[in-house]
Amino acid sequence: MLCDNSKIGLGCGVFGGAYGPASQSDIVDTVRAALGSDITLLDTSPYYNDSEVRLGSALLELRNEFPRSSYRICTKLGRYGYRQADFDYSAARVVDSVNESMRRLHTDYLDIVLCHDVEFVDCQQVVDVALPKLFELKRRGIVRQVGISGYPLDVLLRIAQVQFERNQPLDVCLSYCNFNLHCQLLPDYVPQLRDAGVKTIVAASPLSMGLLSRDATPPWHPAKPELQAAVARCNELVRSFAGLNDCAEDLSLATMAEDFAFSYDQVDVHLVGAKTSSEVCCALEAYARAQKLRLASGGRYPDAGLQQLYEQIRQLLGPFAGYTWPSPPADA
Repeated sequence: MLCDNSKIGLGCGVFGGAYGPASQSDIVDTVRAALGSDITLLDTSPYYNDSEVRLGSALLELRNEFPRSSYRICTKLGRYGYRQADFDYSAARVVDSVNESMRRLHTDYLDIVLCHDVEFVDCQQVVDVALPKLFELKRRGIVRQVGISGYPLDVLLRIAQVQFERNQPLDVCLSYCNFNLHCQLLPDYVPQLRDAGVKTIVAASPLSMGLLSRDATPPWHPAKPELQAAVARCNELVRSFAGLNDCAEDLSLATMAEDFAFSYDQVDVHLVGAKTSSEVCCALEAYARAQKLRLASGGRYPDAGLQQLYEQIRQLLGPFAGYTWPSPPADA
């Protein structure tokens, strides 16, 4: 089966260091590996520390290999810090933020600009101020597509429906951590988002912001302790199975999480973070594997033991399938 790698987007938030350090040479190699494999969407944000700067520097270095027309840049605006006080959706800040992002990314237009983490502010700031200004920039050709990103799906849907009622539907909606091994809420909302005129739906963070990785959960992760404990138990089961079956190099909870998340085919793009070229290759291999397995639609692992392990993991994480953590958090 030939895979359409354009359905994978490169999450460049990891360039900002929240998931460990990344050298600039590694970032250049990562972007080269992604673009060379027909991954065309690059996602970043001013909120992700210096991600825009580092991505922009990489694209500048690679400009002779990959012309601007060969990829799409998605960045965001409105969020500039952790707390609600760090948000600014004013019309003037929208314009300034777009201009600042273009400067950092060495481009004179942006393919996609999203209002970032829209649940942190009053909905009216988004639909009455920020989005109208963004659509104005779209009419001027500075921004090609306009959209929103966030965590609570009901908030994303409400804004999409308001825009549809105003005859200015969103081009893009990015949802993160809502389709993975521990949460399967997104499929309930995809048809409603389509009905609201959303053209492109992006599912981000198949590893749930590092919760489902083989490494320790990031200390800042908002998942409740019970879920983190269940994930730790899943990691123990996978490590035990891998050790007994001599496949520790190829099998982890992260690979199984990608097998599941990437097999959901009702979204347009799966966004995955990578900060090395080998991580890009692993993501592409996972996507190709997921298209064969089709776990999200009832597919099975061909190996009986691996299928049994997968079923154990689904059973352990099943009680959290409808769980979401508070966003914004109480301390924001």
